[in-house]
Amino acid sequence: MFGYVKIEKSELRVREYEYYRAAYCGLCRSMGKCTGQCSRLTLSYDIAFLAQVRMALVGTEPRFKKRRCMVHPLRARMMMEPNAELFYAADASALLAYEKCRDDVADKRGFSRMLAVVKRWFTSGAYRRAKRRHPALAALLRERLTALAALEGERRATVDEPAAIFGEILAALFGDGLPQEAARIARALGIKIGRFIYIVDAIDDMERDERSGNFNPLLLLFDAKPTTEQRQMLEDALLSLLDDAAVALDLVGDGTRYPYRAVLENILYLGMPAVAKRIIWGDVACRKEEVSE
Repeated sequence: MFGYVKIEKSELRVREYEYYRAAYCGLCRSMGKCTGQCSRLTLSYDIAFLAQVRMALVGTEPRFKKRRCMVHPLRARMMMEPNAELFYAADASALLAYEKCRDDVADKRGFSRMLAVVKRWFTSGAYRRAKRRHPALAALLRERLTALAALEGERRATVDEPAAIFGEILAALFGDGLPQEAARIARALGIKIGRFIYIVDAIDDMERDERSGNFNPLLLLFDAKPTTEQRQMLEDALLSLLDDAAVALDLVGDGTRYPYRAVLENILYLGMPAVAKRIIWGDVACRKEEVSE
């Protein structure tokens, strides 16, 4: 359920993109140090966004250093040095990755279930390390994800209720351990981002779930593939969630020294709407843009 919180690279300045890439690489390196090398396979754009929101809210002053890595062994690239928020994001990723694998083991069948069992084993070590540092957060995630699974098991034609639970999960991850005012802003962002991710993921999975018979609230709502009017309704709902998130983002520091705000605004105002449009409309989105031009 990850990979939807992306930048729109072409709209970033060079300085802003270099910062974003350094932070992303720094998160990967922090995951190796904090939760083990295998955990680096669970690196995602969504967790990178979480880390940068928290760094902006607490005023982290990042340090950078050129380093090589296994993925880029020939040329050193600028990486953000590990800090408290990158380590926290590493733990959050480990908790979510294990719970996702655990959910897949319960839901999948045949070879897919065997693959999920293997993935769960690979993520278990990182999960144990993260759980030791954040026992209350791990317990909350387990409780909320169990509630989400139970609600989905009822196979009701509603997307708002499961999306709301996933919003609560992201709110907890964004705000855990922050000072009171920062936590309030982070939770407000997390709620809207979580709802967005759940709905976009449901849209993205519609055809696959229709073939497999897996639960998808949108298939139950529309009783078929969504019409053009229904697709437009989904796009409007997702953009409304991002508008609400933008209200919280306005309370994040201006980032004059480090380009926190510019990167976060790029993701929220450009990257995520573009992702939603591509998933909802597919090739039609490209044709719509050509007509509008």
